[in-house]
Amino acid sequence: MLPLPIELEYRAFIEELRTNLNEQHPDVCFYTFGSINNGSCNWGRSDIDGGLILSSGVITDKVKILEIADILAVALSKNRVGTQFNLLDRETCIDGRFLSYTKDYTDFLKQRAKIHTGPNFVAEMNGIDFKSGVLSSAAFNFSGPGGVRNALLNSLDYVNSSNELFSERMQKALEKVAKFPKKLVWLREGEIIPERESSHKRLKNLLPGLDSELLYRVNSLLNNPGVLYQTLEDKEETIGLVSDALNCMESIIGEYTTRFFPNEREFKK
Repeated sequence: MLPLPIELEYRAFIEELRTNLNEQHPDVCFYTFGSINNGSCNWGRSDIDGGLILSSGVITDKVKILEIADILAVALSKNRVGTQFNLLDRETCIDGRFLSYTKDYTDFLKQRAKIHTGPNFVAEMNGIDFKSGVLSSAAFNFSGPGGVRNALLNSLDYVNSSNELFSERMQKALEKVAKFPKKLVWLREGEIIPERESSHKRLKNLLPGLDSELLYRVNSLLNNPGVLYQTLEDKEETIGLVSDALNCMESIIGEYTTRFFPNEREFKK
């Protein structure tokens, strides 16, 4: 069993991440909140809660994300602390629908979050309370700590950790992208379509500008476990695939939020 991280490692991790982000990507907002800020951190057990907000629209620069992923992986290799980060963009923060924080939480963050480097994009967050379960699930699968964006952000750390962890997290990311269309179809039409390929076709009708080729590629891969597991063994190919899948997911969200105003299925009454 590895020794538990001590306070020095928590502080060293934050400082290394802050310094390298400030030097290489000064436009990225890096913030923390919770026990690491308020003095109640249980060193060795607590995670560092926080996030990174990119100065971009919903469609992000994947090269930039992978550069940040490398910075994060190096910092974690030196200081094995737990993290719970959200990877966000300014457009998602402002629109609010696919932001995994609710209003009470964004109000809390605006008061209590500590900005370590970059502009204070936390101040732009527009959390929405009373989201429907489907919209909340879609937001978490996109930008929450266990979402597709975070899978790409942590991909290089997973490579350093274990083959099993890498394969598990990358596969889950692909599954979340493949299931994403049925959530949006329900939000607009109120119909549950369990079969993935049918939901992809229905989403294409809702969003005519959508390039759905990647969705079909991911779905085909998930339907062929032998090919899937062989692909997951090639880490560079897998990271490229997850990067493309995230780009597809962001394109879906970008067209969705541009085309549609909020409706009664997005929010609880």
